[in-house]
Amino acid sequence: MESNEKVSPNHEKVLGRLLSLSDGIFAFAITLLILNITLPDSTTRAAVPQALLALWPKYLAFLISFVVIGLYWIVHVRQFRVIRKYSSGLLWLNLLFLMFIVLIPFSTSVLSDFEVTASVVLYATNMACAGFTATGLWIYAVRGKLVDEKLGPARVRRGIITNLIAPVGFTLSIGLAFINTNLAAYSWLLIGVAHRAVDWILKLPKSDEDI
Repeated sequence: MESNEKVSPNHEKVLGRLLSLSDGIFAFAITLLILNITLPDSTTRAAVPQALLALWPKYLAFLISFVVIGLYWIVHVRQFRVIRKYSSGLLWLNLLFLMFIVLIPFSTSVLSDFEVTASVVLYATNMACAGFTATGLWIYAVRGKLVDEKLGPARVRRGIITNLIAPVGFTLSIGLAFINTNLAAYSWLLIGVAHRAVDWILKLPKSDEDI
């Protein structure tokens, strides 16, 4: 059921352009991830099996980044499903969020090439900044009354909680990185599970699902 709230064509046009840019950057960032997985030029035919196995850190980094970018895209889609208006603040917050998204292929490359504390901290910081910015964007839109009039408190609360799962998880992993980098990296695998579990627990009322 669509909202009956009237939105000016100008708002619809600007939000449409915002979403087109956002989807393009998400697609670009998620595609760049695979470019980091390549065999060394010196690899011989006989050494291909071993060389493929040796790339497992890159496979893991690719998998984690793909899933997290996917989660952030889902969060973004959900937010703009109920955002009806725009402001300059909203546009700038969205650009800030996209800046952190487009940095993910770089931090992923550093992480997979250098198994050191600094690379883990860089990666986790990048991911956490993206998540906290998405949360800030949501809160800004709600407080600025840029969202659908019929949006209930359950939807607002769910948006804040689900947005915070990934950034909080990555922030906590920064501390783990100074103890054990592998432990920090493997802890990221739990973020997707936690996000899905919380999503299931915080089921929306039917009225909010229909907005």
